[in-house]
Amino acid sequence: MWTVVYVSQSLETSKNLIDVLLENKVISKLRRANSCGQEEGGCYEVLVPSTELEAAQDLIFENELF
Repeated sequence: MWTVVYVSQSLETSKNLIDVLLENKVISKLRRANSCGQEEGGCYEVLVPSTELEAAQDLIFENELF
């Protein structure tokens, strides 16, 4: 099951996180969130398999992507 690990209004930040995750062999994907409430821009969600959640969270903190 896929789990949202990160939400951002910045596509660039979300893509940077995806790159960090992939470099560390954590499977991830990006999707646009409809629930952000903004017509322009919106939000982006980074998802990882639930089995990779802890590793992804550690990488987010280690790389100061929060």
